[in-house]
Amino acid sequence: MSQDPNKIHIGMARIWLNATAPATGTPPSLTTHTSGVPGSGTEVGYTNGASTFTYKTTKQEVEAEQSLNPVDVFITKEECMLDFTAMEHVFNTMKAAFDVAAYVNDSNKILFYGGDAVGLASVTTQCIVLTSRIRSAPTKFEVLTIYRAYNGEGMVVSYNRTGVAQYKVTLKALVDSNRAEGDRLFQWYREKPTTGVSPSASVSPSASP
Repeated sequence: MSQDPNKIHIGMARIWLNATAPATGTPPSLTTHTSGVPGSGTEVGYTNGASTFTYKTTKQEVEAEQSLNPVDVFITKEECMLDFTAMEHVFNTMKAAFDVAAYVNDSNKILFYGGDAVGLASVTTQCIVLTSRIRSAPTKFEVLTIYRAYNGEGMVVSYNRTGVAQYKVTLKALVDSNRAEGDRLFQWYREKPTTGVSPSASVSPSASP
């Protein structure tokens, strides 16, 4: 068994909202980027602290009277989410945080307002892309795409004399039923350095690494 510190990932994330999901399949096409910048979407900007990706399944054990231990297990739930703390008070990021609030974004202001609207408000869903540079191969990245996500927590922002008025954004994945079964929540991939070939800043993968 070998040990390779170059495979230990340390690096900040950049996040884009309203991105375009790649073509589906099993495996799917990969989200393309140039030097870590995807071909579409609006960047969140500065964030504070870690951006945290979570994927987990909830499992149910099967117990039988004739055994002291579970005899089988099956999956009952699948979850996927990304959360981060945004610092910039910009329209697209705040819109993701405010979620169903009405808004005005013109040359003079960004306005969000809401409360007791007639009828049910429509929940915004969007494709999210995160990229993080690989420190030992600066032209390569880890890339996460959540195909269809919504804001799961709402908006909380604190104003104070000495601190940043930042706000947390929690984006939870929904199934994208327009995609192939098995490819409806997310994709994550880590690019590998190309041996013997000069690295290129433009990366446009089309198959699984």
